[in-house]
Amino acid sequence: MPTDNARYDDFDRMVLRHRAFIRHLCWWQASGHNEECADLVQECLLALWHYRHTLRPGATQGQERQWVKYHCRSVFSHRNAKYRPWIVSLDEMQPLPQEEPPDNRERIEELARHLTDYEHRVLNLILDGYSLGDIAALLGIKTKSVSQIRYRIIEKMKKEI
Repeated sequence: MPTDNARYDDFDRMVLRHRAFIRHLCWWQASGHNEECADLVQECLLALWHYRHTLRPGATQGQERQWVKYHCRSVFSHRNAKYRPWIVSLDEMQPLPQEEPPDNRERIEELARHLTDYEHRVLNLILDGYSLGDIAALLGIKTKSVSQIRYRIIEKMKKEI
């Protein structure tokens, strides 16, 4: 049987793996209102902590993601928030609001002028806040391929500095 510290570590790793997804769900549910989004994130994390014993040990990341989505949806429905259908295409999902200052993005795009069109597309998705798994799903490739493309982008941009 796992110790309490192991349970905390597993929960922390799971939340770190899915933090962007949780924030995106809450931001979308809150219709982009930052204060309401922050409240929803807190409530979702509390619900996930409360129901952590229901997550099967050794669950895959996809199973964890479904578990997170299920419990976040239950928080939204209990809050009597405006409910939107959860079966959406990736095209309907809006990117997360940009958190970095706009001048950083301009600087990154200036450094990325020698990238291919495909690498530019991946870079823009990364800058929009999508996870590697989401980018892989959008492009229909493996997550490891996205990771390798990201590495090539970084190496090319290092040469520009």
